[in-house]
Amino acid sequence: MSSLGMELKRLRANKKWTQAFAAKEIGIQQSYLSKLENGQSIPSSDVIEKLIVCYHVSIEHFVPNQEKTANLTKKLKWGGILFIIIGILIYLCAMLNIFFPETFFTYQAKNQGFWAINITEIYKGEKYIEGDVIYEIIGQRDVSRIENRILCVSSAVFIFIGILMSVRRVKPLHQKEK
Repeated sequence: MSSLGMELKRLRANKKWTQAFAAKEIGIQQSYLSKLENGQSIPSSDVIEKLIVCYHVSIEHFVPNQEKTANLTKKLKWGGILFIIIGILIYLCAMLNIFFPETFFTYQAKNQGFWAINITEIYKGEKYIEGDVIYEIIGQRDVSRIENRILCVSSAVFIFIGILMSVRRVKPLHQKEK
């Protein structure tokens, strides 16, 4: 149902008129008034004038305020851009492991013919001693945790919503809704 249709129903209800009585007062067919109230038809300028006279309202009730529509479209556009920026920031935080970092350090020890490897999440320096064994770092590996993957999906959702908001146009009241 269109906003125009809802406004017409509200105006008629305020006067406590039936649809048949309102149509007679306006000077149109009841079936046409029904179509207007249900958003199935767009009134001509002559009918809008009759509605203004009958309901004692101003033209703003029936003609959309272009400034409000443009302002709402602008807000949607900037809101969409904000969502896209937030989505990109979340994505970068996930890819760079800023919120949920996890790094494993690999240490190797060579002592009189035996080799030992120690993998730990704690950085113990370039070399460290454990008992009588000296370990040297041979590498480190960053691991992506599940939380970072969830952040990546969340960022995609934010970006998608932002794009939808940015391209969304607010439809003026006088356009027929389908």
